[in-house]
Amino acid sequence: MKLIITGRRLEITKAFSQYVRKRFKKWSTFLGPNAAVHVTLEVEGYRHQVEAVAKDGPYSVTGKQTTKDMYQSVDLLSEKIGRQLMRQHEKLTNVKSTSRARTATSPQREKIRMPAGQAPVIDVETIAGKPMTQEEAVLQLLSRRKSFLVFEDAENGQLAVLEKQKDGSFRLFVKE
Repeated sequence: MKLIITGRRLEITKAFSQYVRKRFKKWSTFLGPNAAVHVTLEVEGYRHQVEAVAKDGPYSVTGKQTTKDMYQSVDLLSEKIGRQLMRQHEKLTNVKSTSRARTATSPQREKIRMPAGQAPVIDVETIAGKPMTQEEAVLQLLSRRKSFLVFEDAENGQLAVLEKQKDGSFRLFVKE
């Protein structure tokens, strides 16, 4: 991923450049090695504005964030760009999976019915996904309306459940 950092009315120090690279580097999983990300930093009075444009193949996202602190602007914009990339990634993978599901012989959703007088109907949904890190799982959960996410941890290959708490924190369940 090629990251270009430009400063307007601002001198970019080496430490700050490294900070910006660190914050945007985590999105390289969605953007390939040929991706171009252009980050523009601008200071006007007390307003610290950060603008980013990321382009690579099917992905194209832009964002702008303004706060009183440049570090906070970079953090918020990085999260915003991440949500946009996750949304575009989900759209692309859902289109691909639905076209595969139509050609597959087994349905993706089925209902299991128990004999009369026993448990109610259970709706079974088959999901297929790639292993992801805990950070990617948190970002995906933030982009969804559900309060939990089941995923395969990329680091250890275990099945994990990430739950969003009412206070905004997260709880991770893993098998011992």
